[in-house]
Amino acid sequence: MASGADLAFVNGRVITVNPRNEVVQAVSIQRNRIVAVGSNHHVRKTIGPETEVIDLAGKTLVPGFIDPHIHLAHYGRQRQWLDVTHGAVRSIRDIAELVARRVAEIPRGEWVLGRGFNPSRLAERRVPTHVDLDPVSPDHPVGLQHASGMSWTFNGEGLRRLGVRADTPDPPGGHIDRDEHGVPLGPLWDNCRTFIIEPKLPKPTEDDLYEGARWTCSELNRFGITSAHEADLKFAIQLRAWQRLREAGELRLRVNFLLYTVRANFWESDTAGGRLFEAGIRTGFGDEWLRLGPICIGVDGSGLGQTAALFEPYANDPRGEYRGSVRMTQEELDAFCLKVHAAGCQIAAVAIGERGIEMAIEAIGKAVSAVPRENHRHRLEHGYLWNAGQIRRAAALGLVHNSGGPPLLQAYGVDSTIGAWGPQRALRGFPFRSLLDAGLIVTGGSDAPVAAPDPMKGIDCLVTRRLDPRPDAPVLNPAERVSVLQAVRMYTYNGAYSSFEEHLKGSLEVGKLADLAVLSEDILRIDPEEVRHLRTIMTVLDGKVVYHE
Repeated sequence: MASGADLAFVNGRVITVNPRNEVVQAVSIQRNRIVAVGSNHHVRKTIGPETEVIDLAGKTLVPGFIDPHIHLAHYGRQRQWLDVTHGAVRSIRDIAELVARRVAEIPRGEWVLGRGFNPSRLAERRVPTHVDLDPVSPDHPVGLQHASGMSWTFNGEGLRRLGVRADTPDPPGGHIDRDEHGVPLGPLWDNCRTFIIEPKLPKPTEDDLYEGARWTCSELNRFGITSAHEADLKFAIQLRAWQRLREAGELRLRVNFLLYTVRANFWESDTAGGRLFEAGIRTGFGDEWLRLGPICIGVDGSGLGQTAALFEPYANDPRGEYRGSVRMTQEELDAFCLKVHAAGCQIAAVAIGERGIEMAIEAIGKAVSAVPRENHRHRLEHGYLWNAGQIRRAAALGLVHNSGGPPLLQAYGVDSTIGAWGPQRALRGFPFRSLLDAGLIVTGGSDAPVAAPDPMKGIDCLVTRRLDPRPDAPVLNPAERVSVLQAVRMYTYNGAYSSFEEHLKGSLEVGKLADLAVLSEDILRIDPEEVRHLRTIMTVLDGKVVYHE
């Protein structure tokens, strides 16, 4: 190394996430690769006259965080929607006031869209309906997305634009809420999103997606995130927007794309994902910047919407009958998994409740048995309510639990865990420690915009298991807590493993890509209760500083 490293960090707490979980003092970078990791003395041997040296003064340096389940296009697009999350509104009246203000700002007839309402966090503890929204928006269609991202509610004009009437049937795997006369009330659940809602909502342009992607890169860099997996690639313009960003020299994120080839419950070749699959392009195609990932399929409903499929009725169902919903039959899921596995692709099955998880494990198991293939790394996305037998079977199959959002523990809160599942069944919820102990690779993530993409919020949930951010909040089964080091590994190395990229990134080792983040304090020495207050003060991507506080 004649000219020395380009950048060196010394006097820090460098969490390498290497096979020995070493914590060292320093690391140095030349161009876009790590060239030395170890003691100050060892790393100083790589420092030359042109090297920029940063004194960490005891702060933590970690590999760049990886979010392996985030809806990048939605996150960028929804920045312009009304914020009706529980942090922004307290009641349906608050939501109506926000809608009224937006109606006054835009031309008559334009859509008003909002994101993130959570009925359990509203004063009325119910879903807004057209009865609440029509008085403030008689001439504008209004659509508000549920916090889960899976379901919506609409005003009367919005329902009319969607073509939803009293005689509109429920689609497969979806449900339309109706009054006693069968008239739609506004809420549309689960597969209604695919069959009814998405085809009629305003479509983003390629320019919209381009600007959203550029904004999203900056936002994620601010949280120390250097890689992310787009959980919802359906349209060619999504790929084109990211390619344009790269061509313009503005790509500040390594992106893997989960391909959707299924429309609700049937294979659809005429989509971006379907066309790529039929063309023979497989998981791993691309490079370390833009890369195709697994083929994705949704199995059951949502946990936040309390439609995830369970074996026994929801504890808070007054009739003691409701068990959630599935989006397809076992036979349809079996056929999907066999087709994808036999083609040599990775499967990503989105399953939330224990019945959905059972269906996914069953289908993947059949595919692996029919066409034996090692190191497939098929993924279970989310998966929040397990039983012990399912954990053992998932481990035996070599599945990756791509959790897609430890911070959803606090998004679910008491109502969607203990309230929905009951105290005893809830003990099996979000079983991160049990999954790790069984030998599964478990990742972090956010599922943003469902939850904030800040890894510190996710690590807080992993190490405290609080059901909301308050220090005295209820804790869900403390036996399932993981250590800070385990949590950091979930958000770094394990995310890289989930996409077959652990040889490139996810740990600080010589020869790997120079992606890293500097935290505001020593994460290993502060009280775990304070982890959520840490922040990223510098992010390095491909050897270049892309964010500096």
